[in-house]
Amino acid sequence: MSAGVAVPLLSCFTKTARKWAEFHKKYAAFSTYFYPFIWDRAAPATGPFVTDVDGNLIMDFVSHVASSPLGYNHPKLTAISKKLAAIAPDRYAGTDFVGGYGPDPDASEVPTPSHLHHELIDITSKFGFGTAFLSNSGAEAVENAIKICYDYKRNFGYGVCFMGAFHGRTLGALSLNRSKQAHRVWYPKLPHVIDMPFCICRGKCTCGWQVLTPRGGVSMSKLAFTLDPEMGLVDPKEVAYIIIEPVQGEGGYNIPAKAFIQEVARVAKEHYIPLICDEIQSGLGRTGKWWAIEHFDVEPDIITVAKSLRVGATIGKSEFFPQAERRISSTWGEGNAISTAVGYTIIQIIKEENLLENATVMGNYFLDGLKSLMTRYPSIISARGLGLMLAVTPETKELQDKILKNAFDRGLLLLGCGYRDIRFLPPLDVTRREIDLSLEILDAAIAAAQG
Repeated sequence: MSAGVAVPLLSCFTKTARKWAEFHKKYAAFSTYFYPFIWDRAAPATGPFVTDVDGNLIMDFVSHVASSPLGYNHPKLTAISKKLAAIAPDRYAGTDFVGGYGPDPDASEVPTPSHLHHELIDITSKFGFGTAFLSNSGAEAVENAIKICYDYKRNFGYGVCFMGAFHGRTLGALSLNRSKQAHRVWYPKLPHVIDMPFCICRGKCTCGWQVLTPRGGVSMSKLAFTLDPEMGLVDPKEVAYIIIEPVQGEGGYNIPAKAFIQEVARVAKEHYIPLICDEIQSGLGRTGKWWAIEHFDVEPDIITVAKSLRVGATIGKSEFFPQAERRISSTWGEGNAISTAVGYTIIQIIKEENLLENATVMGNYFLDGLKSLMTRYPSIISARGLGLMLAVTPETKELQDKILKNAFDRGLLLLGCGYRDIRFLPPLDVTRREIDLSLEILDAAIAAAQG
């Protein structure tokens, strides 16, 4: 690639797009809509390529914020959706009634929520997991994770989260967020939530994770010091859970130091505190392994997942789940027929098409390309990633905004994260050609932003 590659501009911001945006905004609550992109669901779309309402062909490297891991219109997913779409209700009271399909679960031609349970336990068996609960969203998965920890520990209910974290938008999940003030301001919070630095330091720690203690100037992690039975400010017996994203999403695609994650797990195990790994954005193959936590050789007690799965799921060791009725339940929990069937099929496709390896190989290739751009454009100060969960950091927020707009004007859909970061979430079956095209467009977008 050469700097400043000539890429044709799209016919964006036309009358059709504005008409749809104005029609939607009339009664919809204000949110984070990226209005220049309005997907035409009636138009062709396949893989990462999608058509907007103005007839522009867009390459989507956001994958609906990781919730469309196979891009658009994968034939196996559309086939299973069509088969179930003829049956109503699609969503039913799944914690009150089990929904089967035919006389024999071992010979069912359509996967049910029950089958999804089996698949989730299969891909978490390395952690000794034996129970899962399905819900509607990632935030609900987090809510249920902390609920089962409260029930299991039955103590003072302290929770530990980490700076930069994003765990959802329900009130309990919001209490754990530490990424943006706008998520939390003026909303009431769960009590007794303490936060710790999220250490991405390489070499000497400068983030505050390592602290000197009164015990002869000995250095230890801030978490270990805070929960130290002699010196700490919180009795570890009062802590109900520790929750962490193995790779932070909304907070900026921050990849932690391996020793940091392992220290968090060590302290949790030492004090018998359940460790929750929030894999809502990073899980289900996104980083080249089923779960991002596998990169750090750590065994969590509970995992939360959603997005790529199409439903929320709280998965964990069976002993943590309550055995009493009404402790975890939901009218639509466990009862989303189409989405659970699609989620099951996504897992099958990842296995059959060897997409964990593809995410690793293509992720490394993509990261090399991003690093090459960084060497040519000093205004890009960082490029990083695990598998197909990647990001770059421009020097300023203004430059981030210009690059995002310029990329979209040239047909590449991207989104920001953190304060000034740009994230890349291509489909797990992305090809080298598609990555090359995205890098070519990004090259032109950066050059135009600096010009």
